[in-house]
Amino acid sequence: MMRQLYEKLQKGGKARAASAGWILYWGITLGLLLFEKERIIGTTEEEKRIYLPVFAVLVILCFGGWLLTMARFARMPEKKRKPRLVNIKMLLPVLLNAVYLFFEIEYIGNTEFFQMKWYYMLLNVAVIFLFCIFLTGIFNSLKRAMIFLNIFYYLMSLVFYYVYLFRGEAFQLIDLYSIGTAMEVVGGYQFEITRQMVLMLVGTLILLSLWKQSGDWVIIRKGRLPKILLRVITALLIGVFYLLYMYLNWNAQFGVISDLWNPAKTYRQYGTTVGFMAVAKYMRLTPPEGYSVSEVERIIENSEEKNAGDEEDSGINSEDPEQEEKVTPVNIIAVMNESWFDYRTIGDPQTSESYMPFLDSLTDNIIKGYTLTCTKGGGTAKTEYEFLTGNSCKRFPGMVPYVSYFTHNQYSLVTTLKDQGYQAIAMHPNKATNWKRTTAYRFLDFDDFIAIDEFPSDAERYRNMVSDKANYEEIIRVFEAKEEGTPLFLFDITMQNHSGYTNQYFQADVNCEGYDSDEADQYFSLLKLSDQAIEYLITYFEQVEEPTMIVMFGDHSPKLPDAFETWIAGAPYDRLSIAEQEKFYGTPFFIWTNYEMESQENVWTSTNFLSTYMLSLTGLELTPYNEYLLDLQEEIPALNHLGYMDSAGKWHRWENADNRTLELEREYECLQYNELMDSNNRVDEFFRIKAEDGNSG
Repeated sequence: MMRQLYEKLQKGGKARAASAGWILYWGITLGLLLFEKERIIGTTEEEKRIYLPVFAVLVILCFGGWLLTMARFARMPEKKRKPRLVNIKMLLPVLLNAVYLFFEIEYIGNTEFFQMKWYYMLLNVAVIFLFCIFLTGIFNSLKRAMIFLNIFYYLMSLVFYYVYLFRGEAFQLIDLYSIGTAMEVVGGYQFEITRQMVLMLVGTLILLSLWKQSGDWVIIRKGRLPKILLRVITALLIGVFYLLYMYLNWNAQFGVISDLWNPAKTYRQYGTTVGFMAVAKYMRLTPPEGYSVSEVERIIENSEEKNAGDEEDSGINSEDPEQEEKVTPVNIIAVMNESWFDYRTIGDPQTSESYMPFLDSLTDNIIKGYTLTCTKGGGTAKTEYEFLTGNSCKRFPGMVPYVSYFTHNQYSLVTTLKDQGYQAIAMHPNKATNWKRTTAYRFLDFDDFIAIDEFPSDAERYRNMVSDKANYEEIIRVFEAKEEGTPLFLFDITMQNHSGYTNQYFQADVNCEGYDSDEADQYFSLLKLSDQAIEYLITYFEQVEEPTMIVMFGDHSPKLPDAFETWIAGAPYDRLSIAEQEKFYGTPFFIWTNYEMESQENVWTSTNFLSTYMLSLTGLELTPYNEYLLDLQEEIPALNHLGYMDSAGKWHRWENADNRTLELEREYECLQYNELMDSNNRVDEFFRIKAEDGNSG
């Protein structure tokens, strides 16, 4: 063999380059194994007993692979061999490769892999095998199809692993629409490398070598037209497969139940490939049960009759002194504070010092409490959508309306205030394109959007993110630039506290003494900086003569380690009661004014109600939809995807809800669907201030 190889290398540079390439390939593979030896073998006796033989086998395979490559290279004929036609015998290595790909993606990211039922394992392998067949038809090359699929599956294994690690939510098909947003914040995270990743990378490199050296197997050997026809037929088969996938209830037939608010659970139980497909099937927003335009009109009529009756019973009229006592603020500033959360609602963080001393000290002209969100650890734009529109993301499992459903103008807090003379400005110290906000804000009718490129280049930053104080300085700049007396609505999203609390250059000065965690220390230190920035903002507007209202709320809890959350709650999240679980979704909020307002504390609401609640404290006109939401809030003070709080303050899961509550929720979903999706039949006057009541043109 060596003589043949030597003679072949003597013949030309092409052969030498190929040989050098293979030597480098196997050298890198073997070098990777040796470099990661300690990570693979582990440190405990139990780990060594299991993984030392695995390591030895991989070393032998790599060395044997190099010898085999050189032997095949030496025997390779001078002329390129013609590709052979795919036959049934080739299905066996394809099937074995499908088994490997299934094992790879589960081994890297599925912590419950070895508890999965065997028939779900077979279902995943069958689906991957089908992908192999389709790709072979597209490429007209079994070799190229398998090389592509092996690389693709390894990369996707990493994507599934890291998305869940960083966000606490599984990667879904809809996330492809938000890839730009993800790339913007990815630098704030620390990428760990696991034993599973290294082992599967080496295994993939070995497989790629085998497929690369195999003969080419094709379906059509000659003729351009037959090859084009093959691809057309394959595309048609994929289309048929897609229709069957979308419109047949295959998941129920196989016993696959999609947990749309916890896709990771679906992936773990049924396998990542099958689980991903089962969840992706529900990307389309379907009408709620019983939806029709006539049903929407009936719900609206009942709501308006109820409100008219309430006004008559209470004797409310335009000259009511209580109505006149409500101040109409000239400036309304809404701040959605990134990852702003208070773990004191769950347990005792035992920090070295208070991280919200200023907010705790505020007692005058302030309403404080907690607002229930539909997302945990990430998903900022869902909470933002709820606040601005009054709609709930309960209807959108795993989806972000900005990204998925915004195709036309939307009614919102923005239109309500603009109809009454307010200038509407959005602000966010990050890219305008994140979560497709450029498009979303246009559909929401904001007058201007101040993004990161309009912030001062020397704006204060922590962990390379604009600080809350610098953010509020920009709010003040916008306020001071407006004409005195001009009504202003400014909606701001902060960035300072975004998840990824492992920055080695950030000095934490608040320590979580009850739990040893650098991430927790960094997070609580950031909260303290947020509190100082709130003090700066409030202190400034205390001196402003124009009536000003500031509402601030957190978008979601931070993504801290699961072990920390288990410690703070006293038990793993899955074992908590509904009341305890909901606390992880309740972010702080406050409504503060620089004029007299009755103060309240420990108020519970949900973000879909928050903007309507805020409006009800002012002398501004409310839309009929706002009036409807106020009535709904009396019966269901707070709600999200997990459950709801009843009027007595008790928490319930939706599956245990009474018929009255379920009917109220169904009617609410009908109204939301009409506003968001049914643009041709939308009852516009229900979602907007009437022209004769407000200042709309």
